[in-house]
Amino acid sequence: QELSPNKAKKHTDVLVGAPTEADVSDPYIQDIASTALAEVDRRSNALYKQKVVRIVEAEKQVVAGVLVRLTLELGSSTCRKGHDTDIATCQLKNDSNNQICHVEVWDRPWLKQREVKSVSCNSVRSRLKKRSWIGGGSHDIHLGLFNEFLEKYNKHYRNKAEYKRRFHIFRANIKKVERLQKTEQGTAIYGATQFADLTPKEFKKYHLGLNRKLKVSNHIPLQEAKIPDVTLPKEFDWRNYSVVTEVKNQGLCGSCWAFSVTGNVEGQWALKKGKLYSLSEQELVDCDTLDDGCSGGLPENAYKAIESLGGLETEKDYPYEGEDEKCHFKKTDAKVTIQGALNITKNETQMAQWLYKNGPISIGINANAMQFYMGGISHPWKFLCDGEDLDHGVLIVGFGVHTYPLFQKVLPFWIIKNSWGENWGEQGYYRVYRGDGTCGVNQMATSAIVG
Repeated sequence: QELSPNKAKKHTDVLVGAPTEADVSDPYIQDIASTALAEVDRRSNALYKQKVVRIVEAEKQVVAGVLVRLTLELGSSTCRKGHDTDIATCQLKNDSNNQICHVEVWDRPWLKQREVKSVSCNSVRSRLKKRSWIGGGSHDIHLGLFNEFLEKYNKHYRNKAEYKRRFHIFRANIKKVERLQKTEQGTAIYGATQFADLTPKEFKKYHLGLNRKLKVSNHIPLQEAKIPDVTLPKEFDWRNYSVVTEVKNQGLCGSCWAFSVTGNVEGQWALKKGKLYSLSEQELVDCDTLDDGCSGGLPENAYKAIESLGGLETEKDYPYEGEDEKCHFKKTDAKVTIQGALNITKNETQMAQWLYKNGPISIGINANAMQFYMGGISHPWKFLCDGEDLDHGVLIVGFGVHTYPLFQKVLPFWIIKNSWGENWGEQGYYRVYRGDGTCGVNQMATSAIVG
């Protein structure tokens, strides 16, 4: 980062080599905090800019420059990224889930250089650091973590027997978290999400829903997409172009497949017709006879159902209930129609080319790592996330690349819209490694055709 001359002064009020406490009201510390904030925002996949709520503490140490260690409380602002809005004019969101970030910034004023050396953030709601969610293996530690989890997610059980049962499930899941974290090849943080007290069977039944067994045996294959010959930018995100609706929540219903498809159709219609509608997943849950409602479905079937029904109504006209109900679709109320669907490709470079030119892509993925995902770029080993075992339907909305010179790492990634609400993952989104078929991200890429 380039520094203005008036800020490029050496701070000699520090004992050389020894860390000392710094005044959080010092303009220099506040300027360093702005640098730290910009880096936290850059690393985050959130839609909205972060804002400094307060500088909790600051420390300076002279080491070939000044190493500044900051503890910041940050909150989500009302200003979207990608707009040149002064963060000072942005308000904090009312429902901002604040986080505490520990940041190290190395300042070398004579070179006009500042480098953020490390960033570590976790929710301010948790009194324990994220790494402590992995636990030390003792009953007491896990019990403490479990009670923290209950408080954080406002969980209540009907009796002591259920509490005890859920604790044992939680403890087993924390061991899975530890295994994921120890073997993680990317930058993902795994921990006790809202699903940490669920068995694999419960998680699959109520929060996933992709069912490949529903594929019709005598079906006509989808036509193959034409891949555009385009040069890819380093990063691209359809959320910045008004073709992606807000993150939705499928609730306790295995309807992920419907959310994946409506997300794709929303994008295709917005790009072709210039109007972004939030479309009805409940219509597909109720009226798609090729699929099985809250018990699961398949995007390929859903496209055919939309065609045969005569279109999709909006979320407003046919609201989501999260349970199987009687179909009450009215063709006269349908706002969008489609003319078939495309199978895109399993080549991830070509997937990115198609997405860049044509819009968000419906995909299937193995959600094993997603159950405990809290943020970062997820890159689990195949033995922990089998790409052949697809069980969740989601939507790719963009891609990017993060480089980590200190660790000699380059991490290309996909940006994926999920359907578990904004309080999961990175404000409802998942970043997963791009390029080696991680978790089967490339195995079921499809899109509707809008004429």
